[in-house]
Amino acid sequence: MPDAAPAPVSLVKTLTPLELARRQQQARTGDAILQLTAKLIADDHWAGSAGWSGPLPKYDNTPGSAENVARVTAEIERGFVSRNLPLNVVQRHVNGIAGREPLWSVIPKRKLPKGEKPNAEEQTLIDEFTDAFSGWWDNSGVWLAIQKALTTALWSEHGTLRLFVPRTKLLPGVTDGEGRTGLGIPGGLTLTEALSFISVQAPAWDAAGVMRDIEGRVSNAYFRYADALGVVFWELQERLPDGMTRVTPVATGSEGDSSDEYPVPDLLLFEVKLDPLIKDSIRRLSRFGNKTMTMGSRNVDLGGFVERTILNAQMPGKLVKDPNSPTGETFVAGTYNVGAGVTNFLNGIAIMKKDEETGQLVPSGNFSTPSIQYKDPSGWAVFGDTFAEIREAIFDEAKQLHVLITGDASASGVSRQQAVNDFINSLEPTRMALEQLVRWVINTVLRMGLHFIGRRPEYDAFHATAQARMSAVQPTPAEVDTALKLHGEGAISEESMMGRIGIEDVAAERARRAAEGITPTLALKILALAPAWVGLKALSLAFPVLEITPEQIEDQRQADLGGAAPVGAADLNLPDDAGLGDAANP
Repeated sequence: MPDAAPAPVSLVKTLTPLELARRQQQARTGDAILQLTAKLIADDHWAGSAGWSGPLPKYDNTPGSAENVARVTAEIERGFVSRNLPLNVVQRHVNGIAGREPLWSVIPKRKLPKGEKPNAEEQTLIDEFTDAFSGWWDNSGVWLAIQKALTTALWSEHGTLRLFVPRTKLLPGVTDGEGRTGLGIPGGLTLTEALSFISVQAPAWDAAGVMRDIEGRVSNAYFRYADALGVVFWELQERLPDGMTRVTPVATGSEGDSSDEYPVPDLLLFEVKLDPLIKDSIRRLSRFGNKTMTMGSRNVDLGGFVERTILNAQMPGKLVKDPNSPTGETFVAGTYNVGAGVTNFLNGIAIMKKDEETGQLVPSGNFSTPSIQYKDPSGWAVFGDTFAEIREAIFDEAKQLHVLITGDASASGVSRQQAVNDFINSLEPTRMALEQLVRWVINTVLRMGLHFIGRRPEYDAFHATAQARMSAVQPTPAEVDTALKLHGEGAISEESMMGRIGIEDVAAERARRAAEGITPTLALKILALAPAWVGLKALSLAFPVLEITPEQIEDQRQADLGGAAPVGAADLNLPDDAGLGDAANP
């Protein structure tokens, strides 16, 4: 049989992880569209003239052409006006789903039957994990890093979050399990102390990313950074079997590179991938809007400083003697005064005629009739209305029309609700990505911290949960009133009512209400509807300053019930001094 043809060599197999990282990073930074979008988000809307969609002078290879192109371009840039609407829609989207910190918890992996709680041993570990991670969350700045990663993903399609142990935090003289002594994390730490060695950052859009195998699974990650002298380094991460991650802080491509291994299965760099919010339509609309604002600004200058041309008029001046002039005099122009309140007197220019004897031009004795010509520029409304249309189109592309409808008195409640629903629906992919990212942070940080103190297996029986808290829109007063009425009429539950008025954690709100007790407002309602003694009891709880005593409340209760409480039949035969006042009510 003939030898089988060799299998094609995969590009992934022929390139080292460092070569793959460099190629992927260069492809990302070399994307002209991404570069332009990055400049728009960073508020550099001129972007070396790439952000200007209006006409520019062209070089025609004639003398002085280059200077003219540079001069006109510089003048356009000097008067360039921009609005950062791309960043506006991205930030509104991020704030809608990540404006409030998410709810999270650590729970057992085993399925708990309905109504069953973790056992005592599990609850002890859960409390320890929760307390330690809460402290790390508050002190590490992770929430701001998460928001930055989401922002980057929403305009560039990919955003990353990186966990790392800074070398500056490591202590000298630490001996590892293999007997090597050097920088490291000392023993004898609590979980809270161990977590303090972990830092977090959201790398720039062109500094980090993940690499996938031919099946699309994440296999490696890279982070490109530079030191104070500008020397570039590469950190490579590799997913190993058995749930391990190898981190090479300074990768050179050789097998002798120093590396660390961590018992975490999902690398120390997480990539958020989202459908980019800033698409070509929004980029073009943004450039159109900037051109409109720039032309409007230029138009204001023209309207405030109108150019006028005066025809057939003699400039102010005087005649001076000139022996070379046929008339012996020459007119020398003087200063033409300009500014507020200035009046100039202009004469027509003398009309000349040919002298038949000398053949020279001489005054005819007649003068021209002066006239003035000017053109008022377009009104600002032309540009203002155009920009308003552009702004609406950008918000429509981003599913954020509710921002404009809120202040539009002509829009119906149905229109606003539909716009709000469109915005909320657009947040759904970001919500799922955010919750996945938070779960990864909790699981990875706790696994690393327990690894540092020699207790890594303890987390195998637990996992994290996360729930994003949406803060997309605030309900209007009319919507709040409608929800309260529907609940009062029994059409919707209390939980549904709270959801409609913006309360997400119903259980926590009920607990707060229970702890708050009877408020003055509730006490006055009870006083108006309930029996007098019940109202008096409510007043005593809501207004302690009134010093209403239990005896007064009891007296009022007796009065409301029509007299003293009845006495039991068995008590009628008791002696007179048996203390019937202490007898229980039937």
